[in-house]
Amino acid sequence: MLLEVRDLHISYGDIRAVNGVSFHLDQGELVSIIGANGAGKSSILNAIMGIVPLKAGSILFKGEEISSLPAHRRALSGIRMVPERARVFPRLTVFENLLVGAYRLRGKLPLEERISWLYELFPILGERKNQAASTLSGGEQQQLAIARALVSDPELLLVDEVSMGLMPKLVDRVFDLLGQLNREQKLSILLVEQNAVASLAVSHRAYVLETGSISYQGEAKDLMEDPEVKRAYLGR
Repeated sequence: MLLEVRDLHISYGDIRAVNGVSFHLDQGELVSIIGANGAGKSSILNAIMGIVPLKAGSILFKGEEISSLPAHRRALSGIRMVPERARVFPRLTVFENLLVGAYRLRGKLPLEERISWLYELFPILGERKNQAASTLSGGEQQQLAIARALVSDPELLLVDEVSMGLMPKLVDRVFDLLGQLNREQKLSILLVEQNAVASLAVSHRAYVLETGSISYQGEAKDLMEDPEVKRAYLGR
């Protein structure tokens, strides 16, 4: 078991965002948490990354409790996050954004090889490596955000609402890419998404989050055929 979340509670003042959520992700899995906007999905990822504090519960990564670790320590342990709406550094070039992703790891990584591989994976980034990130389209910035997270060769990739704001053609491309990374690189991925159809299509297992609590869980292929999930989330 690579990641285990136990009885997670998150609050913002008097507002409860997450209520007693528990789930796990095994090495090499691609697992989705799907649900409507405001269900608490992003809060869970932010808690795993150490961006928001827990009210209660525990988070174990590779069997070690990490709930008290600051975000940078969690990053150094092998967790990386692709934030919602890309959030690249707009004034830095594409290449400089990738260097930021390798911060404090540059001497421990074959950095040139990693960046060359990422330029093969995302050809547009290679073509625009010297451009400021602000000059990229939304889809290109999303690719840069994923590449920046991958440059450090993480063990666990957290992906937050990767389809938000993208054209349908680009949504398909991004989900295909995540599936490819999981299959070919054996990268463990935790994906939170409103786009239930696309996320379930590439996932091994999934959890359905409703108002801060898990209402359904199981194999992704089974959830795609569950009548209640189909009615509520798949538009079928």
